[in-house]
Amino acid sequence: MASVNDALAGRFAVSQYTTWGQTFDEDIALYERLGVECIELCECKLSENAVTRRQQIRRLRDAGLRVTTVQPVVHALFPDSFSPEIKDVRRRAERYQRTIEWVGEELSEEKPPLVAIGGPAPEYDFSYAHRFAREQYAAHAEVAARAGLSLAFEPLSSVYMNTDTFICTLHDAVSLVQDVAKPNFGLLLDVWHIWREPAVLSTIKELGHRILAVHVSDWPSSEPRNQADRVIPGAGLADLAAIVGATEAAGYRGSYCLELFSHESLEDSLSRADPAWVITESRAGLAAAFEAADAKSEIEEA
Repeated sequence: MASVNDALAGRFAVSQYTTWGQTFDEDIALYERLGVECIELCECKLSENAVTRRQQIRRLRDAGLRVTTVQPVVHALFPDSFSPEIKDVRRRAERYQRTIEWVGEELSEEKPPLVAIGGPAPEYDFSYAHRFAREQYAAHAEVAARAGLSLAFEPLSSVYMNTDTFICTLHDAVSLVQDVAKPNFGLLLDVWHIWREPAVLSTIKELGHRILAVHVSDWPSSEPRNQADRVIPGAGLADLAAIVGATEAAGYRGSYCLELFSHESLEDSLSRADPAWVITESRAGLAAAFEAADAKSEIEEA
């Protein structure tokens, strides 16, 4: 592996979900001040007006930010906690494809992957959910291919099974990607969701080009107190260094994006902390993981 500074140069990203309480303009100003080079763009923070949206994108480019992933307003096949109001799966598909279209037009330089999740299985009919996902993601991937884009499917922890996903393991997500069998349909690996899976390191190493994006945060040492309870990378139970090492060994050279949720009801909620501190500490935690992974790699190669 390269040196820590070289490895992280241009690769540390921040999701706008991490700074959820801020406006779009506040996000851009903060990221620019901190020297963040990459951003996960959350469509919910953009204007519905195309002209205003293009102005917002121009501002982030003027700030030197590169868009590495996009979180669509509707990113689940079935109604989830982020967009529960749209019930009809056809309308949800249409909304997702609208996002693909404008991203293809307005972010043609970066061509960032669009994030996708499953949503909860309707009426707990997992058989239907799996069949529909294979059909629908094949259709979405074809639309994305015409725009020169890719889709990154994210498996979520089982704590989200009743609200946001029917695919809770990396194993099932890999099966989905294999069955869809489109070259532009791959995976988003989120450390918080996958770190505890059996044989996760060997699985990651075998994924190769299927890894399109990576999210980082950490699992609380005393276990999460709700679905939105994450901690600074390196401050929890996940072996971030080992996961970074496996991801790099798979050939991944994309960004590592800080996506950190922390519910305001928690007494030590990071959502009430200084966002500049959260980002700075998280970047340091990720750098430490790269350093540890690099040291282990050198020992193994010696």
